[in-house]
Amino acid sequence: MDISVKDYMERQPGNPKVAETDQFYLWIALRLAKLWDESPWLRGLDDDVRRDVVLAVTGYYQDVVADGGLWRSFTMLHNERHGAPLPHYGRAEDYVDYELNCDDVRYVIWWTIVGEAGSEALDPHDAELEALAMAFHMLLDEEYEQAPVPRQFCIASEVDLDNPLDAQRIYDYAYWLYWRSFLLRPSSLAVMQRAMPQAHAIIERAGESDARPLLQELNEHLMSTEPAGPIPLTTAQWLRLIIDDVLP
Repeated sequence: MDISVKDYMERQPGNPKVAETDQFYLWIALRLAKLWDESPWLRGLDDDVRRDVVLAVTGYYQDVVADGGLWRSFTMLHNERHGAPLPHYGRAEDYVDYELNCDDVRYVIWWTIVGEAGSEALDPHDAELEALAMAFHMLLDEEYEQAPVPRQFCIASEVDLDNPLDAQRIYDYAYWLYWRSFLLRPSSLAVMQRAMPQAHAIIERAGESDARPLLQELNEHLMSTEPAGPIPLTTAQWLRLIIDDVLP
């Protein structure tokens, strides 16, 4: 599969600004893609799905290296509600909270695939899924100790939700979180799909160029009202959890 710089940058919270660490993490994504291309596992998937999986795993890796808060918040809330950090997999004996874990990688792969291909697409305990996750984890673990911190993922320590001066940065992060992040994107795709008739109606009524601000308003409305994520929360609830550590 091919992964372009544009593909990679579209999943970065700082896009279009290029970070010093982007070259390293694009290199990681390309290595994961090559590994998968040369492996026998889950090869029946379309390249678009496999590309999204690689970019999601890379995003998870960046968030964990940075301790950016998204993965921490999800696993903390899931543990609080269900007694384990992840759906389906419980807690392995060697599982370390908020660090790189093989079961995390396996869950991110599964979650991305079902978001792209439908909820019946893949058993979370599929043997090929497990083998691919182990191979990905081994590659990521080799670089983990020297991986540079992607500061663009570190919003929690840098903004205040109640400070008007931080409003633009929070909005930009919220947009990325809902539509582009490795954790919420698989479910926000379904939100967008349900809204497509409304989007088409806006374009037909206003014309393609004049529809752009109206479509942006639709996106913002969906972001603020439609829950997303493996634990369905609104964007505001995710932000409170990530930035203020407030459980919904």
